[in-house]
Formats: sequence, C-alpha cells, structure tokens
Amino acid sequence: MPPEKRKSIKENSLLTRSIEQLVRNLVKIMVGRITLTRFQQLIEENFIEAAENQLRKQRPGRDVALTSLALVTGLDTRQLSKIRNSETYRKPKHQEQEFVSSLTAESCIVELWTSNSMFTDPETGKPMRLSIWGPDASFETAVREAIRARGITVTSALERMRQSNLVTVHGDDTVELNLKSLAPKATREHLGNTKLGLDAVGHLLGTIHHNLESDDSGAAKRFQRGYWTHRLDPARREKLEGRMRALMEKAESDGIEVLREYEESSADETQIDAGFGFYYFETERA
Repeated sequence: MPPEKRKSIKENSLLTRSIEQLVRNLVKIMVGRITLTRFQQLIEENFIEAAENQLRKQRPGRDVALTSLALVTGLDTRQLSKIRNSETYRKPKHQEQEFVSSLTAESCIVELWTSNSMFTDPETGKPMRLSIWGPDASFETAVREAIRARGITVTSALERMRQSNLVTVHGDDTVELNLKSLAPKATREHLGNTKLGLDAVGHLLGTIHHNLESDDSGAAKRFQRGYWTHRLDPARREKLEGRMRALMEKAESDGIEVLREYEESSADETQIDAGFGFYYFETERA
C-alpha cells in the first residue's frame, strides 16, 4: 500500500474513532427519549442543511447544485429534492407539534388517545378508559393506529407505558391514561438534567466549530481547553475527582460573579447567550 494511502487511512481511522465516541455517548442519552426514526430525521435534515450552507459559502451568489450536495451527503438527488422541498425543511423541529408529539412510541399513542374522537369522551373530550383488546375503541386499536412499525406488540407497548406510569391497568382488562403524567416517569425526573447536559454539549460543539472556522473567517478563537491522562490508577480515581471538583467549584464561583457583572437587567431580542462550562470525565478502555 502506498505511504500516502496508509496515512489517509490512519487519519480516517482516528477521526472515525472520535466520531464513534461522540455518537455512542449521545445515543446512550437518546434511547427512550426519542425513536431512532425521529433521531435519523433530525440528523439527516441538519446534515443536508449544513452541507448546503457550506457549499453556498464556497460559491457565494450561486445556487447549490444537487449533484454537489449529493457528493457531500452521499444521498441521491431524488431523496435530496424530496427533503429540501418539504414544508418542514429548515424549520426548527421543536416548534413542530407533529414532530414533538411523536418522539417516542408512547407519545404517539398518547397523542392519538387524547386527540382522536374514537378514543375520547364525546361530552368531556377527555381520553376514555379503554378495553385492552378489541376491534373498536381499544388500547389494541390505538397501538395499531398510532404505530406503523412492525414488531411492536400491544403487550410490550402496554408494559412500557405502565412502567413509565403513563397508564393504569385495571383488573377488568381495561386501561386508563394517567392525565397528570403524560411524560414518561424517567423523562419527568431527568428532563431538566438531560436538557442542561445536551445544551452544554451543544455549546461546546458550537465553540469547536467556531474555532475550526476561524482560520478562514479571521475571527478570534474562543477559549477551549481539555486535559487528561491515559495513566490513571483506578484506585486513585476518587481522590483525583475530588480534587478536580474542588478546583472547578472555585472557578465556577468566580465565573458566576463575572457573568452577573455583564448580565443586563432586562431582556430584549438583540441579546445573545454566552457562558462557560466545566466537567470531569472518565473513559473506560475499550
């Protein structure tokens, strides 16, 4: 193998390893909070949008050719045209009711159960208590109507929703939707921490992208540092974490004071988000 090709393969391998680690840790958080199909849709549309922006930046004032976009994304031109011509392209997904109401299989069932007249009381409009099995207004029918994917059984959907405290199963083979807890139990308990964690990751990636682009844009690089050792004795990990925690808590306190000094007393649409973050990490050897 020519040396140039060997070098290229090695560089691709190192990049793939870093991407794998990033995706693996992200997916661990996503499981149970969003289906793979919805996650794929988010990734696909954002990838196409970013690729289109990059190509437009390279050739200002000119339309982006589908063939160029296909080369960068690996998708065929028909698929690209379908996505780019859709009504939801380049629109924030968190503002789309249809998208956010179907993040998980459970949310699809809840959405149908609370909005479809077959499953709601005609007088109050509230979701009815349903028989688990049956051809008409039953939980079985709701599952079949709400979820089109093969392999998802009524029993598995019911057990998942029961464990999440979304439904109450009664002894007469009926099931009732718990209106006061329409979000899965685990999601309710960890939503705040999950959002904060994902926001922090997003901020870090934004800084990384800014710094990578700064060579071309001429913008000043933002402060970004990371330090670690590959030779930590597991028996000393608690002591290290304790010392690093104390160090970062001191820096955190100082940083918050600086933020308060610069924070405006009232909000307006011209303002931006700015801040800093700390974290301690450990990675097990593969």
